[in-house]
Amino acid sequence: MLNRTGRKLQSLYLDGRLRINRALGLPAQTGKDIQIFKKIFDNYMPRKKLKVFEWGSGFSTIYYSEYLRKRGIAAEWHSIDNNRIWHEKVSSIVKQKNLEPCIRLYLREFAPFWEKPGWGPVPPPCGVFGPKSENEIAYINFPSQFGNKFDIVIIDARFRRHCIQTTKKLLLPEGIAVLHDAQKAHYHAGLDEFRHSAFFDSGLWYPFQGNSNKVWIGSMENKELFEVLKSL
Repeated sequence: MLNRTGRKLQSLYLDGRLRINRALGLPAQTGKDIQIFKKIFDNYMPRKKLKVFEWGSGFSTIYYSEYLRKRGIAAEWHSIDNNRIWHEKVSSIVKQKNLEPCIRLYLREFAPFWEKPGWGPVPPPCGVFGPKSENEIAYINFPSQFGNKFDIVIIDARFRRHCIQTTKKLLLPEGIAVLHDAQKAHYHAGLDEFRHSAFFDSGLWYPFQGNSNKVWIGSMENKELFEVLKSL
């Protein structure tokens, strides 16, 4: 366990690294995270246009949409967030980079758990801050309104355990679910319901990090992609 000084240094390092990544146009991900995501995009063969849904808009939304555009891969990227200021910031960058034809951003606004009454230095048991408000539930269920199913679903924001349950209804049979920060054990409920799945170590995000970051990937039918990912 780190003392207060150690945690403060970690926080300062993390803030500095996020600033550098933003300045470079990189997502808030490790280098190995980026390799994993690119490997998926490079080797997934959509029937027509690649359809992506993402919980958690950010620089990754922009970075990978630009990557797909450079690769000549037609894509339709839907992304939802819960923070209005952040949503507007990402929307502004999308316009600047002329990515509006392929990125569609949505907002269902609610406070993160650490701003809710009852949050303190010792986090309460898992589930205490589960989704209750109308907007929280609408955020989780939002992609279900789309008639066509998705090729790739990325879970990288609030209420990940609940979003994983929704993901199972969203994917095409050969579709791919991607859970970022999958090293956190309380996110794992329901992952074993995917016929094919694997965890991938993606390196350390900050010094003295206890466990390596992980990315989890799951699919019902797409066994072939997992053969490709073995090389990571």
